[in-house]
Amino acid sequence: MFKKIILAFDGSPHARRALDAAVDLAQKYGAKLYIVSVVNIPDFAGTVDEVNGALEKGKEFFNKQLEEAQKTASREGVEVETRILAGHPFEAIARFVDSEGCDLIVVGSRGLGTVKRYLLGSVSEAIVRYAQCPVLVVKSRDRR
Repeated sequence: MFKKIILAFDGSPHARRALDAAVDLAQKYGAKLYIVSVVNIPDFAGTVDEVNGALEKGKEFFNKQLEEAQKTASREGVEVETRILAGHPFEAIARFVDSEGCDLIVVGSRGLGTVKRYLLGSVSEAIVRYAQCPVLVVKSRDRR
């Protein structure tokens, strides 16, 4: 059913739970797993140096996160490839899904409240709303 699965990964505990689900599905379907992180360049980064600085800091952070995630997937026998993209997370993920022909997107959800979601936006919500393929949102456990 699924041949190419993409996991949107930011290194958070929510993304790590989504990693477990994505690895499980990739094993079950014999799918290739793309683990993708997105460096979000601030709109106010005006100069080339500011943009390049933000990209380098983001790549530094995500390289470590992706290396750990790749090891986790590889230990389970999953074919995995990691990528660091730049741009708005939803847009970068949507472009990647289109370019690679992915047939499932897996994302974690922080479970933001209504006000925080309105102010901060929600990448997982945008992906669910606009994605052209199935999306699995792995929600956080109850915080009791």
